[in-house]
Amino acid sequence: MAKRALEDSEAFNRQFSRNHNHEEKRQKGPLGLPFTSFNENQLVDVTGSHKWVAPGPKDIRGPCPGLNSLANHGYIPHSGIVPLTVAATATNEVFGLAIGFGTLLSVYATLVDGNIIDDTWSIGGKPPQNLLSLVVGTGDGLSGSHNKYESDASPGRGDYYLYNGDVTSLRVEKFKALYDLAKNDPVPNYNLDILIKHRKFTFDQSTSTNPHFFFGPLSGLAGANAAHTFIRKFPATLNSAVSKKSIAALMSNHSDEYPNGLLDKATLKSFFSVTEKSDGSLSWKPGHERIPDNWYRRPRGLQNDYALYSFALDLLQMAKVVPEAVAVGGNTGTVNSFAGVELADITGGVYHTLDLLNPQKFTCFLYELTLAVVPAFLHSQLLGSLLTGALNLLHPLIDPLVDPSCATIGRCFHNPIKDDRADELTELGNFDNSFMDQFPGAAVNRF
Repeated sequence: MAKRALEDSEAFNRQFSRNHNHEEKRQKGPLGLPFTSFNENQLVDVTGSHKWVAPGPKDIRGPCPGLNSLANHGYIPHSGIVPLTVAATATNEVFGLAIGFGTLLSVYATLVDGNIIDDTWSIGGKPPQNLLSLVVGTGDGLSGSHNKYESDASPGRGDYYLYNGDVTSLRVEKFKALYDLAKNDPVPNYNLDILIKHRKFTFDQSTSTNPHFFFGPLSGLAGANAAHTFIRKFPATLNSAVSKKSIAALMSNHSDEYPNGLLDKATLKSFFSVTEKSDGSLSWKPGHERIPDNWYRRPRGLQNDYALYSFALDLLQMAKVVPEAVAVGGNTGTVNSFAGVELADITGGVYHTLDLLNPQKFTCFLYELTLAVVPAFLHSQLLGSLLTGALNLLHPLIDPLVDPSCATIGRCFHNPIKDDRADELTELGNFDNSFMDQFPGAAVNRF
């Protein structure tokens, strides 16, 4: 059981201590210092061609507030249908998401939920059909990607089973749970400590209310956890002098006053399209997410971008408080029945659950799992030149990002394919998805 493995205090604390020491050094930068630089080029333009424009009736918006805000400001197409490379470059330009990390996410979205003919994907629901897409499809978009990309236990959206598949609408009560954690602080600041508390709340809520709660190796472990860490700032643990200016991830404001970022109430509400009345009640306006005025992104430069390794370090912090969130598993048909799965059992012993506490091994695991699962999915959906073209998109873009020393998982060999290619797939690798059989929630979009 993954949960038990992570709660084995001796093994966990030994692994955590080793990696935490490295994480402390990395957070503080090359001189043991947090971000202190500030440059006006960090100001994100929200004027002219990037002036906020509300979505029209044919524009698509989805479950990710960051992507919705990029579309509303024209950093990605206002339609909500985004080309693969544009998504990677826009998230880097505006939020400081590392190009490699953004490319991984965009390639994955394109291949499992997008249009492989023109290399685009929808930030929300299924795009409009055309003659060609009637044959090969346009993908289901992020709103239709449950268990592939989108996951239960989101920071703001509801679980698939509990809301009849509506994973796009913000659940205001869930947002309020996050908002209330810091709203009365002298200087409200939604840092990593706060988001980890919210991560525990969202995970426990799904466990206790959703009998079909499923937390998959990509959608849960990577997708749902990243949705929490992308919001936040680093906690104020570097030293007391930076308690109000702790290092930020993607949504905090790196102004001249707070070069290390401040994620306050107004900024959080703006990115989530939430307004607050004088009586303290909150309301959400669908699709109206907005980059605040006078908002400065994190410092520019490769050393400052939020990379997959940065996420792995955040996950290490999360595991100390919410070990079950750094696991794979789900409820088995009743509430409060969460069962974890040991990674060694589903990767042929290549990776183990405790490897998730090692940032380098976690980074390897996520890349290698993508390279294992996506080809299996494509084999189940495509034939001939379309399959070849899709695989040719995956490997040239992702392979250069992967450390050659990473242990290889290979291709999925328990993909539920009912044609004569099934035997071929059984010989391609170590990933075994039969573990999903015990989780009823895993049946949605299973691959």
